[in-house]
Amino acid sequence: MTIDVEEYFQIEAGHGVVMLEEWGQWESRVEQQMDLLLGLFAEHNIKATLFTLGYIAKQHPMLVRRFVELGHEVACHGNMHQRLHRLTPEQFADDLKASKSRLEDTTGQAVLGYRAPTWSVTHQTNWAIDVIFEAGFKYDASIFPVKHPQYGVSSAPIKPYILRDKNQKQLIELPPCVWQIWKNKNLPVAGGGYFRQFPLAMMKMGMRQAKQHKRPAVLYFHPWEFDAQQPKLPLGKLGQVRTYRGIRGAYDKLNKICHYGQQIGDWQLMRDIASQTPVDTFSL
Repeated sequence: MTIDVEEYFQIEAGHGVVMLEEWGQWESRVEQQMDLLLGLFAEHNIKATLFTLGYIAKQHPMLVRRFVELGHEVACHGNMHQRLHRLTPEQFADDLKASKSRLEDTTGQAVLGYRAPTWSVTHQTNWAIDVIFEAGFKYDASIFPVKHPQYGVSSAPIKPYILRDKNQKQLIELPPCVWQIWKNKNLPVAGGGYFRQFPLAMMKMGMRQAKQHKRPAVLYFHPWEFDAQQPKLPLGKLGQVRTYRGIRGAYDKLNKICHYGQQIGDWQLMRDIASQTPVDTFSL
């Protein structure tokens, strides 16, 4: 169980619509959104990995400390939720340094994992692997093994593997859950808009297949996806559908997934999965 801890006005769909310098003008809702999710996880005795922005740790340090007090893992989602395609390697290194230091200073614990905003570690940004390695992370969770116009590496493995860059630097990669319907044809069923807008049976099929093949089913969600009362961003029609469709029923669906996960297996922290060194390797 993983959550990308960010504000609703920081989402990729809002890029170019809500400017960074305007973030302070929008109501913060991440605390009440996370309270809802933390309560649900407590009911199901789930310990989650929370990929948190450095920005969130700065604005809400008590919230992030509470994550650790409740037994959840705090991992890194970058500092200001910038896709890697918009950063130079030097800017990315600065972003990682700032966010990792902020999270570790806030929690008092080492931050071992990283997930790029919008799954933006791809063939085009393969330089990022070296930067993530040099920043001291043990594992990455940024590569979606699907074909998508904005992200994804369709040829990437669907189970944990050792990721190498051109300089032979290595990271453990923990990909999100997919439902493989035939070889090299993977349906994205791990969360996000796919979770909100498509039948829950698809996610369950992916989870069940992962169990059968003895690989972890890594799921991901965002706090704003369960908040029907959040202020709406001035998005275009397509952006509105992708962002807000399915929010009203999302909490009930997540509750069912929490229960289903308990039926078929055990919820684990990402750092515990990463401690089991994979056999397979892959190079971007």
